[in-house]
Amino acid sequence: MKKLIPLTIILLATSLSFAQTTTQQGFDRLKSNVENAKANLDDYKKNLKIVEDNLSEIAKAKSQTEGQKSELASVIKQNQTSLQTVEKQEIEINKLIQSEEKEIQNEEQKIKDLEKAIVQLKDNQQKRQQNITKYKEQTAQVAKEKAEWKTRQEQLQKQQSEVGQKLAQVNNQEKDWKNKKRGYEGEIGRWQKEVDKHEKLLDQYKSLSENKGN
Repeated sequence: MKKLIPLTIILLATSLSFAQTTTQQGFDRLKSNVENAKANLDDYKKNLKIVEDNLSEIAKAKSQTEGQKSELASVIKQNQTSLQTVEKQEIEINKLIQSEEKEIQNEEQKIKDLEKAIVQLKDNQQKRQQNITKYKEQTAQVAKEKAEWKTRQEQLQKQQSEVGQKLAQVNNQEKDWKNKKRGYEGEIGRWQKEVDKHEKLLDQYKSLSENKGN
């Protein structure tokens, strides 16, 4: 960044100041100050443009990340519902198995007590045993599905955590770039005042120089 050359403002008000420096030197100093102030102003405008572009990209990334977070939350909720449904099925099937096993025990006693019903009861036993086999097969399938849903639930929760961390990082970046934006805007305002001040001094100096020449 360019520095301004100090120039006493009293120089414009008294003839004693003209004795301390030549007209050309004063003019050159004012002109140099104006050029340096304009150069600094241009630098800060460029920096502000970069900051605004970065903030725009961060806003897009933030919006996308929040969308992912919302979508994951919905999927996790649906997955949890499916997991609960499977767990209820598992409980119901186990109840059915217990019921069938209890019936087998009761019917064994009936076989002893009722010889005439042995054929029918054995047939019932066979059917119920088939039911137990079928239910056990269903239990194995349900257990497999349950494990798959649990694995998916863990993966989704991990993704949810990662998205949360990513969103926190994006928010931090947004905060940093906003702070930089405020800083650059302040510098632009300050250097715009410098430009105006030194342009005014230059105009006054030119006017004095022209009056002195006349």
